[in-house]
Amino acid sequence: MFYWLSSLRLQNKIFFTYGFVFLIMFAIIFGIASLLIDRTFSEQLDKDVEERKTTISNLYRLFVESIRNQVQTTGEDRGVFNAMRTAERGGIRDIPTTDFDVFECGNDEGILVLSNRIDEKHIGYKIHEIAHAETDETFKQGKGTIRERVINLGEEPQLVVEVTQWWDWGFVTGGRSLQKWLEGESLSQPAEHPIFLVRKKDEQEEWIPLNNIAGNRLELKDKWEQQMTVYTAAGKPVEDLVVSLEDIPQQPSTEVPEKDRHSPTYTVVRTDILSTPFFERKQLPFVELIIAYSHDDRILWQDRMRMIILLSVGAGAFLVYISSYLVSRRITRPIAQLQKGVSEIGAGNLTYQLDVRSKGEVGELAEGFNKMAQALMRSLEEHRTAERIAVWRDVARQLAHEVKNPLFPIRLSVENLQAAKDKTEVFDSIFQECTDTIIEEVDRIRGLIDEFHQYARLPVPDRQPVNLNDIVEVVLKLYIKLSQTQKITVEKQLGDLPHLSLDREQMERSVGNIVKNAIEAMPDGGTLTLRTYATPISDKNVSSNTDEQNQSNTISNKGRYISLEVQDTGHGMSEETQKNLFTPDYTTKPYGTGLGMAIVRRIITVHGGEIVVESELKVGTKICITFDEISYLNDTQPALIPLVTKSTPQE
Repeated sequence: MFYWLSSLRLQNKIFFTYGFVFLIMFAIIFGIASLLIDRTFSEQLDKDVEERKTTISNLYRLFVESIRNQVQTTGEDRGVFNAMRTAERGGIRDIPTTDFDVFECGNDEGILVLSNRIDEKHIGYKIHEIAHAETDETFKQGKGTIRERVINLGEEPQLVVEVTQWWDWGFVTGGRSLQKWLEGESLSQPAEHPIFLVRKKDEQEEWIPLNNIAGNRLELKDKWEQQMTVYTAAGKPVEDLVVSLEDIPQQPSTEVPEKDRHSPTYTVVRTDILSTPFFERKQLPFVELIIAYSHDDRILWQDRMRMIILLSVGAGAFLVYISSYLVSRRITRPIAQLQKGVSEIGAGNLTYQLDVRSKGEVGELAEGFNKMAQALMRSLEEHRTAERIAVWRDVARQLAHEVKNPLFPIRLSVENLQAAKDKTEVFDSIFQECTDTIIEEVDRIRGLIDEFHQYARLPVPDRQPVNLNDIVEVVLKLYIKLSQTQKITVEKQLGDLPHLSLDREQMERSVGNIVKNAIEAMPDGGTLTLRTYATPISDKNVSSNTDEQNQSNTISNKGRYISLEVQDTGHGMSEETQKNLFTPDYTTKPYGTGLGMAIVRRIITVHGGEIVVESELKVGTKICITFDEISYLNDTQPALIPLVTKSTPQE
């Protein structure tokens, strides 16, 4: 992955870096925001739970206090006292009208005398709990408790809050149904929170729904018991369990949009908020409240807040990506121009100038680049001028040396003819010999001048699509007889090559010169091998020590190198010969001009190729010519590639 990133263009690197940093920031911000939202709602839920418990507990205390006050008022009523005395003497038990669900009166011996339930079986019997109530001050103050009592005929026993107060003449008990009070409007419970009253029935818990939502969520009990079993087995606390009803079909609601509906989720809180200081715990039935706090509002607001965050971050991401793209383009545009300038300079266009108007370091770099290109141009011109002068000095010296040699036999032949002009017999005998010598030496001078002329003025290549394999075949036909005469074995190893844009005549001349030299290097026979092949162009980037090995062999889509190798098993070349191989006036042959390999080098150079020489004495020589398929396929004036000679000693 890191190598893939390193291979991207700088603009893409900047763009992806901006994007990657923003994604990390977004993930951090979104994670922190989600945690804060969850924490805020959890804290708010805990606060709501405590407030609700406190509210219900306070309301219950007020409820018990109101019953106590009514019992106090009722017990002081003269009509109640008279009705109790009448019933005690066997008269009619007429109960004064009261607001109590349970109303009972007894005498000072603790015997029940009056009851608002006509089927009360305990009338006339002593109430065990208040048999000795005269000694218990809590009865005089108004003792409160919760009992299971039958209020109406045919109903199951209900939980009733009773308050009993004692007078000198007896006691009065007033009670109200706890379930009716909890179902009333006095608690003002929100409709979305199911509330249950818990009591034991046949040693089993019974959850009595107290509001409409609780009646629609009766499955909460089963889910709660399943969750409690799981938590208990895992050793987790079971005080406040979170129960989700995802497997239960939701009731359709017109108040909540379809897209905002969620699986009902509740925090189930069991709490004893009905206790009062007057309770006798041992005699109380098992009574608790279940408050299932709904998470619907929390989930809805969390989703909406997350959506707002996502939309905000999405808009921010869009702005960041746009800005990063613009910034990366602004940063990399001058660099791209610099890169183009480097390519132009590398291609030999030293007149190229950058049009970068950026300020700061990039602008200074562009200005320095332009100055460098101008300096290179001047230096190259000076170097070319000096090199041209030096070359022509060598050429003139070599030409003078080569021309001087045939002048002596010409002069001698002319002098001999002049001396014998009066001697007919002598003149006739030497005339043919002298004229032949003069013609031979003149031809030699003309050939020498022609060769120098060709070296000095090679024509511009007439490029046509050419296959190197065809060049090899033509050259071998020219030198096949010479190779057979010297008992040389010729081996061809021709690969599948594309066509290149080359001058066929010049390439045949350069390859022929190389083959001729190879044949002449094997006077006693040997093996001449001509091999052509194509190799992919490799990107060898040395950006870091760790990546060098992997990157050095990475093949890019830049085309192929097309190569031609000519290898012989001749006497090889010395270090001095390798050093001066392409020098115009250097030769190891008795009658050589030293221009053959210089012309070969110039032809290959004009075609944008590279020539490499490897040679070892008494082993042989290998000369390799290489062209770039892409760069020179259709070029008419390719850049010059430096020519190298392997195993050449340093000067």
